Amino acid sequence: MSTLLLHSPATAAGHRAAAAPTGAYCSPAEEFYGGGQYTYTRVQVCLNFGSSNQVIVRNSQTQYQWGGAWYYADNNYPARWNANGSVSKSGQSGNYATPNPVTQGSANGSASGGSPAALNGCGSYSVAMTFHQSGPYWTDSSNDINSGQRSYTINVPC
Repeated sequence: MSTLLLHSPATAAGHRAAAAPTGAYCSPAEEFYGGGQYTYTRVQVCLNFGSSNQVIVRNSQTQYQWGGAWYYADNNYPARWNANGSVSKSGQSGNYATPNPVTQGSANGSASGGSPAALNGCGSYSVAMTFHQSGPYWTDSSNDINSGQRSYTINVPC
């Protein structure tokens, strides 16, 4: 007696779910100058997937100008910054915010903005961010960096 198969058996690959993403997926870095062009930084927002999914804001090349030369932020002249915004994907959205302020005593730093529920796997994310920085060195608000609201699309492959 023979057995007739009505359909082919599924392969193991056919039963595997899409792998959960791991690592950081980031917007392009943007450069910002403060009022008077005495402070400068590069900022990018990243969606970090792993043991906990988080929004991470990276702040790099943080500098101030004094006496015609540029100097990096340090412990004597730190930058104080914060960022906030929203993340949305497939009709689901959530907000994030870094601590206010993040005190950065070096040229490069980062901070977590938390884990909005919308940050839940692969797909195309719409990310909004507003960034504000005071310093380094120049602490008068007229020298602050204010990005205004920025918008990004960050694609996270499956």
